[in-house]
Amino acid sequence: MHDEVSSAVQEMMSGLCQNTAGDFCGMACVSGPMLRWKYTFGATNERVKRMAMRPGQDLVGTALRTGRTVMLDEQSRGEFTPERCPLMLAERLVCAVAVPMFREGLLPGGVLLVGSRTPCTFSPEMVMQTEQAARQMEQYL
Repeated sequence: MHDEVSSAVQEMMSGLCQNTAGDFCGMACVSGPMLRWKYTFGATNERVKRMAMRPGQDLVGTALRTGRTVMLDEQSRGEFTPERCPLMLAERLVCAVAVPMFREGLLPGGVLLVGSRTPCTFSPEMVMQTEQAARQMEQYL
């Protein structure tokens, strides 16, 4: 059963990366006070799977805290920088979209992140695809 779930999630992440021109896709789940990367696609090293982060002021933490999609790309450079996000540093991502995922529709229980290692601008369609994928993957939180 777990292998079927894992392969279904991997397939969704692979498709999402292809459709959004992303290099990395990851699903982080809240585990107590920490956030852990449960599934990843396109990771360049194994550090990501071992990462445990406290939700902070970075892209991922903000999406989790606010319950809203947050992005960092060429057009939306502002309060977020790749250096503030441990995952973006570890995977050398320069642009990303982080979408909160909800357990039973109540509180955010995780985050879906799609990132790129090259500068890019995410179109509204790419953001919408990422949000739709997050809704589909909520069952795997």
